[in-house]
Amino acid sequence: MKNKVSCIIPAYNEEKSIDNVLKIINNHPLVHEIIVVDDGSSDNTKNIVKKHKNVKLLINKKNRGKTHSVLKGIEHATQDIVMLIDSDLVGLSKKDITNLISHVTQGYADVSISIRENSYKIFKLMGLDFVSGERVFSKKILGDINRFRSLPNFGFESYLNKEIIKKNLRIKIVPFPNVSHIRKTKKRGFITGTIHDYSMAFNIIKTIGIFGVINQIIKMRSLRV
Repeated sequence: MKNKVSCIIPAYNEEKSIDNVLKIINNHPLVHEIIVVDDGSSDNTKNIVKKHKNVKLLINKKNRGKTHSVLKGIEHATQDIVMLIDSDLVGLSKKDITNLISHVTQGYADVSISIRENSYKIFKLMGLDFVSGERVFSKKILGDINRFRSLPNFGFESYLNKEIIKKNLRIKIVPFPNVSHIRKTKKRGFITGTIHDYSMAFNIIKTIGIFGVINQIIKMRSLRV
């Protein structure tokens, strides 16, 4: 199973975008398995996923958060290499998926991380979106997956970054020039979306601390190839 890829897509009420995401990834020659983890959606997400052949659907009966869903997907993944893709992307292409995967499978990097067209400007200036949800890596990087279970809802990426830095892994930043993700304020309304964004930021700080954010950015930039 060396260099074969399992794609994991956590989803929560993404009926407006997940169909297009799956159309791009399904039958992609470099993707050998697709796992969607529906995190207690109350909309039509599950039914849309079921229409796509060869996609494995896992369902959380109630909303458990992104970290729990990602870990559930990883536990069910049968391949050595994992690709995480957010379910709210717009403008994704097969070329984007190829670029994200190939740097790792061809041995040029140990980890690849996207930087989207609508990533925050400061991330673009730094050349690194350190909390991007699109990334490819080997499952062995995780070690004992149980260490991740106590993380907050949006703590997975920043904790994974700690492992990448600790192991001195090569990082390839992959531009997604025409790809954006739907902002929470647009999906859930300004007030609810803003609260959700602040909650995500708090989860990251809770996981690695304020100075940890700065430290991660500095060290991850030095690991770029």
